Amino acid sequence: MKKIIIIVVAVLVAGVGGAASAVLILGSDSDTEVVETLEGEAAEPEVVEETRDPIYWSLDPKFTITYNAGGLRYLQLSMEVMSYEQKAIDSLKANMPAVRNSVIMLLSAQEFDSLTTMEGKEALRANVLETVQQAIRSDEELEEIFFTTFILQ
Repeated sequence: MKKIIIIVVAVLVAGVGGAASAVLILGSDSDTEVVETLEGEAAEPEVVEETRDPIYWSLDPKFTITYNAGGLRYLQLSMEVMSYEQKAIDSLKANMPAVRNSVIMLLSAQEFDSLTTMEGKEALRANVLETVQQAIRSDEELEEIFFTTFILQ
């Protein structure tokens, strides 16, 4: 009987010891590991920036602008605004009449021929972003304007 008790105790001690060493080996905190530089000094741990999801808002309805450029021509344009801050989108919604007015005035002032080139479209996109940012009167930043429809006729 003593032999059985000694064997059970030995198995339990070995099992507990093995489990403890496995926890120590597998449970090491590798996320906070400090990297040593060539001089042997401890370097600062890297801070991983959290990625945020973009928020999109459509400037509906489409913008339609007429031009008299050697005949009657028009531009039809749909846009999406992108931001990472909900406050900027809320400010955009609250100031939509001012935003639409500012964009219409900007689009109306464009030279029709300049809108046919890729450089002209990119310049227009940058100008629209700046115009919308000024119209919403917010410290929160809009990141991008995307043209989702761009029809010249």
